[in-house]
Amino acid sequence: MNSIIQNYNLLVKKYQKIEEDLTENQIHDKRVILRRIFPILAACKIKPSKVKNGEEAFELFGKLRDIQVQLLKLESIEHTPDIVEYLAYLKERELKLKERVSKFCKKKKLIFPTIKKGKVEKERIYKKFDKSFYKLIDSLLIESIDDAEDIHNIRIEFKKFRYIVEVLSYIDEIDEAKLEKLKMHQDKLGEIQDYEVLIRGIKKFCRKKDPGEEANTEVFEIDQNTLIECFENDISLFIEDCKDVILLKRAQN
Repeated sequence: MNSIIQNYNLLVKKYQKIEEDLTENQIHDKRVILRRIFPILAACKIKPSKVKNGEEAFELFGKLRDIQVQLLKLESIEHTPDIVEYLAYLKERELKLKERVSKFCKKKKLIFPTIKKGKVEKERIYKKFDKSFYKLIDSLLIESIDDAEDIHNIRIEFKKFRYIVEVLSYIDEIDEAKLEKLKMHQDKLGEIQDYEVLIRGIKKFCRKKDPGEEANTEVFEIDQNTLIECFENDISLFIEDCKDVILLKRAQN
């Protein structure tokens, strides 16, 4: 079980090293580190709230991350007058959020709890692993995947599953290629959600500017629907890749 504690300590050190960095990549990395730390703590019967200021930081980083992802997507397309206005709004929001995040990181340093030897229970991790897998399968048991909301529900359960798998990989060897497949699926689901955040953001901005104005988000909706269709077409592969990890765990026990 020492490997879990070692990996936890490495994640804590990595976070502390980039704590005050505000680039898009570093904000993303800090959120991912916290996502990876929380299930480790849960496996050790430690609540996420034991990371002092951790949940507040995660929420604040998420707001900045959403703005930065939208900026990246919009900078690669042709700018209509509405998009030019929305870009200006996003850049203003980004500056304000960066100021908030900077002040937060300087004043509210995250303090991580220490995991003591002997606190990690292997069987507890396995139970969480099984529970997470079946909740993921339940989220897939719908007649068809019609929209981003269906994808969002699947994505939430899949993220929980993937990070529990990662904790499991610290104590049971899992082929790196299997872990990479899970990451690939999460990236695809994340891209669909990124489009959803952008589409909703543009529509909300236009309604606020002019309640009678209809926002033109067709180009983003087309791209999003294409990604949703691709996911639905590959859903059998998605399930098989998840089951592959389950079967591996069964064989080891």
